[in-house]
Amino acid sequence: MSKKPTLPDTSAPAERVRDPHVHISASEDFKQAALTITSGRKKIVLDLNAAQVADLITGLGAVHQAMIGKDIPPIEGVSFTPVRRTNWALQLDPESQGSILAFQHPAYGPIGLAMTPTDAAKVAKGLSLHQQLNAATLKASGPAN
Repeated sequence: MSKKPTLPDTSAPAERVRDPHVHISASEDFKQAALTITSGRKKIVLDLNAAQVADLITGLGAVHQAMIGKDIPPIEGVSFTPVRRTNWALQLDPESQGSILAFQHPAYGPIGLAMTPTDAAKVAKGLSLHQQLNAATLKASGPAN
């Protein structure tokens, strides 16, 4: 039985930098992105494709989730950008006996929002109320032109 030869470790030792500046930008044709990390006089540029950017977003999200722990930050007063055009689907959630609203977020990729039956009922009630308010507003204000 022969032993496999051990290959030498050719990776460079990791160097920690203080106060890094991170910048990411898309190429003109939007097929690549450049992730630039600078610290003092040192500068590293990583060229990434769309799949690598998606992997980076997923990895950053997982790290952020671990950093904040189980405490969910409040939503009141937080600014956000609404997703107006996407593919979405409702699925049953066997774990909570509720529902999952799954959708493709254009910036973050696939998202699944799990709702308990109580939360799903609140959302359904809120959506129904919004439909009624929108209809009443349209009726009161008349046509736009």
